[in-house]
Amino acid sequence: MASLELAGAIARGTLQHPDGEGLLAGRPKMLSRLRDLADQRLRSRPAEYDRVFGDLLALAGQYHWSAALENFADDFYAVSCPHCMAEVTIAIGDYGFYSAIRDWDRGDIERRELLPAQVEGLPDPGRWMHATAVRDGQQRIAEGIRHLFGRAECPTCASAFSVADAYTSANLPPAAGRRVAAVTQNEALDDGIYLTRG
Repeated sequence: MASLELAGAIARGTLQHPDGEGLLAGRPKMLSRLRDLADQRLRSRPAEYDRVFGDLLALAGQYHWSAALENFADDFYAVSCPHCMAEVTIAIGDYGFYSAIRDWDRGDIERRELLPAQVEGLPDPGRWMHATAVRDGQQRIAEGIRHLFGRAECPTCASAFSVADAYTSANLPPAAGRRVAAVTQNEALDDGIYLTRG
């Protein structure tokens, strides 16, 4: 499955390129086939599940999630509060599920527990990401996704905000943003996986 790993790496790299949108737009059948292959590989629950899951995300045009997600053992995300612009650290994993202000001497201070998204209220792409993880028995990843697409409280101004939206606005390259919007308009949900129509 080295070829699938290479395809995922190429997709991640292409979406970072200013002209990457055009490079991928002309190959919908190829991308659909590669997504199917990645999905088939995930169903076999490989030892390298986290990497293959990342490949699937990249091939579905979700570059920033492909680059950001690991296995939620000790994931940390740096975001800005959309209300007061304070830098907020989001922790999801064995250290807890919280938002905090990172102090380099004292660690994470002013911690606030995250509010995970309800499964039935998960927006895409969180919905199909979660469905895929649950289908494959990856409970840690499924729970991590619920928190990633949940809400956080800013320790500075006490405003609530979407973790996923804050992370996306800070990390999604402009070309990839246009690509994701295009994919979202032309997709169907099938067993938790994006399938491009036509």
